[in-house]
Amino acid sequence: MTKPENEIRRFGTVLLLGVVAGAAARYYIEARARSTVTTPTRMIDWDQARSVALRVAQWEQAPITDRAFRHEQYVRLVKQSEPLIADYLGVQLPAPISRVYVVDRREWLEANFVSFTHLFRPIEEIYDRNGGASGAMAVLLGGLNSKVLGTQIGMLLGYLARRVLGQYDLSLLSPNPETSGALYYVEANISRVQSSLGLNDEDYRLWIALHETTHAFEFEAYPWVRAHFNDLIQQYFNQLNSQLESLGGGLIQLAGRVAQSLGTDTHWIEAVQTPQQRVIFDKLQALMSLVEGYGNHVMNAVGRQLLPSFDDIEHRIAERQQTRTLFEQLFNRLTGMDLKLAQYQQGEAFVNAVVDSRGIAFAARVWERVEYLPTMEEIRNPQQWVARMDLA
Repeated sequence: MTKPENEIRRFGTVLLLGVVAGAAARYYIEARARSTVTTPTRMIDWDQARSVALRVAQWEQAPITDRAFRHEQYVRLVKQSEPLIADYLGVQLPAPISRVYVVDRREWLEANFVSFTHLFRPIEEIYDRNGGASGAMAVLLGGLNSKVLGTQIGMLLGYLARRVLGQYDLSLLSPNPETSGALYYVEANISRVQSSLGLNDEDYRLWIALHETTHAFEFEAYPWVRAHFNDLIQQYFNQLNSQLESLGGGLIQLAGRVAQSLGTDTHWIEAVQTPQQRVIFDKLQALMSLVEGYGNHVMNAVGRQLLPSFDDIEHRIAERQQTRTLFEQLFNRLTGMDLKLAQYQQGEAFVNAVVDSRGIAFAARVWERVEYLPTMEEIRNPQQWVARMDLA
């Protein structure tokens, strides 16, 4: 594979996982009335991506046989979770969560494709402005044509469709900024994990519901968080667009940054970024670490009091995560998913340390204003944030 091909693939990965997976996708349910036929672009063949993703996801082998029952169950579990989380955090949602959806892998994929075609539109516009299939970017792409790009994206999403369990959808890309978030439950995957680990049906789903419902509190009880998140993503896109506009001239610099990262602790996704992109990326990483870590902390604090089987669930899930196949380990490294997995660990350690030191009310100050959000350095060193808040 040539350097230009590696370059484009890496940019695509940053978009797909650094932003989309962290933010979550718009859901298929609201797009169901729209046509699912998309016109292939000259840069990415979205029909090819969709076809490959559906094959990789093996969605026909994982149907939802009890959708109505499961929907009623998740609605009930979310309603059960809301007052418990509100009491622990000392904050109320502006309105009860009403958008709860049970989806299969195909529906989850369609939800993501609605978002991905939107996310890639600015890059495809740059591609068109540079002459499309006969322009400068096409020369850099070399043999990496629209069908090959579509295949790569499809394989990535198809694999993720077989893994995702629950998801809080921020609706960041909704044309209506007032659209509230929604909760997805990919029941086929949840059922598979529950069965393979021998977990209690109700307890395991409540365990998941607690985590996803906490995300709703983070973004809906504090509306500025969503706006800030969206602003960071737009800033990142602006930087990425500028870099893509001058892609040819930046290849040598990019190769130099990658070479310098070899043998260090720097992840390759971080190495390919410009200094300006790295600043924004660090802010996104810090925010997502906090979001995920806060969710885990609340799930643990509330769940341990609520579920007799909580420790057993945690133990079996931890064992499962430690027995990843070599393929899964390579996939996580190549796509950047290992960065997201690290977010859970670092963010949870940060929140736990602050709560242990000063209590949950003090920890909740992170949601008061953007200036109080921890940096990545403070995520790794919680007492630095505590000291800064004591002076605020």
